[in-house]
Amino acid sequence: MKTSVQGFWRGEGLLSRAMASRWLALALLATPAHAQETPVAIELVLALDASASVDKQEFALQVDGLAAAFRDPDVRRAVEDLQPLGVAIAVVQWGGPGQTRVVLPFTQLNGGRDAKAFGFRIGLIHRFMWASATSIATGISDSASLIEGNEFDGQRKIIDVAGDGEDNGAADLDFARQSARARGIIINGLPIMADSPDLARYYDTHVIIGPDSFVEPARDFEDYARAIRAKLLKELRPLAS
Repeated sequence: MKTSVQGFWRGEGLLSRAMASRWLALALLATPAHAQETPVAIELVLALDASASVDKQEFALQVDGLAAAFRDPDVRRAVEDLQPLGVAIAVVQWGGPGQTRVVLPFTQLNGGRDAKAFGFRIGLIHRFMWASATSIATGISDSASLIEGNEFDGQRKIIDVAGDGEDNGAADLDFARQSARARGIIINGLPIMADSPDLARYYDTHVIIGPDSFVEPARDFEDYARAIRAKLLKELRPLAS
């Protein structure tokens, strides 16, 4: 599986790069859990809002802020503290139903150097959609399937949802979050309150779920870098804490 996926990313074979990207995203969302999974301390999906309400500059601030967070000395130290198991992290873009895109598949980080390298890869992310809908439910459901279908087994499983608006899609948000929780997944939220000062309250009531779940609000997109750093430091805490 790993060899064929790497081949697709390099453009080998008969598929184009665009088709390969789509194939990889669908495979990661649909593949059942492996018989033998690699144990890690934490599985974490970082879900970025790619709906139409997020303009080009705002999306770039999300990507740049996330990349900077993994270069931060405190975040790198937090990854170090998760040894020997480490953390497995994936990044997705979400919008409307059927539009979730895996932009960085699950990657195991075992130390600060791995975290810094992962931050570099995040900085290369491109936007794949301008989704018309803000379906938080879809982002949660697809992220939960990604957690269940990867090759890792985390003692703590987390979906980190960042967005700038309330759910306006057709999917049932409460069903999605309750289903994720039934699978042992915690959902945390990073509401970006540029256009909605009450969004933190909405996330607290309708999005987050699970033991020690929390909301880390960003005042606007410029504040995202601070908020995601603070959020990661809470999520990457040692299992005993």
